[in-house]
Amino acid sequence: MGRSDIRRQLEEHYLDFFSLAMSILKDEDDARDAVQEALTRTMMKLMLREPCNFCMRTLRHLCIDTLRQRHRMVEIKETMMVTDPEHEELLELVRRKKEELGEMARTVLELHDEDGHTLTEVAGMLSLSPSTVKRILYDARDEMRRKLEREM
Repeated sequence: MGRSDIRRQLEEHYLDFFSLAMSILKDEDDARDAVQEALTRTMMKLMLREPCNFCMRTLRHLCIDTLRQRHRMVEIKETMMVTDPEHEELLELVRRKKEELGEMARTVLELHDEDGHTLTEVAGMLSLSPSTVKRILYDARDEMRRKLEREM
C-alpha cells in the first residue's frame, strides 16, 4: 500500500476518527487536535498493513492523555482554592503576575482556566478563531510559568 493509498484510506475514515475523539473528549477543539496528531503519527508509519487500526489506537491513547491532563488541571485549580495562611502569599503572587499579562492573554486565561469555558466558547466570545485562542492561552501559561519561576 503506497502513501497516497494510506492517505485516501485515512481521509475516508476521518469522521470515524473524529467521532471517537469527541465521544472521549467532549470538546471539539481537543478532538480535532487529537485526530490531527493521530493522523500525523500514522502517516509517519507509512507502510502499515492496517493504518486505520493504528490511527484508532493512537487516537485513543492521545484522548486518554488529554483527559489526564484535564484532570491534573482540575486538581491544580482545586488546590489553588485553599486559603490557609501558608498559601495566601503564593495566591497573591499568582494574582500579581497575572495582572502583568497583556489584556488579551489575561482575558483568555481567565475565561478558559478560571471560568471553565472551552476554546471554542472563548473564541466565540472574543471573535477569534479557536486556533488563535489556543495559541494565546499557551503563550499566557508559558509567560505565567516564567514569571513565577523568576520570583521563586
